[in-house]
Amino acid sequence: MTSTNSKDLASQYAQLVQQEDDYVDQLVTCNKLIMDAMDIIANRAGVLHMDTVKQAAYHLHSLEQDLNRKLFKVRLEKSILANRMSQST
Repeated sequence: MTSTNSKDLASQYAQLVQQEDDYVDQLVTCNKLIMDAMDIIANRAGVLHMDTVKQAAYHLHSLEQDLNRKLFKVRLEKSILANRMSQST
């Protein structure tokens, strides 16, 4: 394996690490929003329009699932790339 190819693999790996960090940060934010929404619902459910509240909560949950799926894909690609890098040494 050439040095250039090793550098390319290392660069791809670094990009995946950055993407992983970004998705983790987004998930942390999303989870905080979900918890805040649940607190608001618990404290103010009687004065809120429940259909709208449920729809908003489901949207947050859908976003969380989407972010988890993206994070999984990045981690899978990172693992595959790590294997390729270890095979090249």
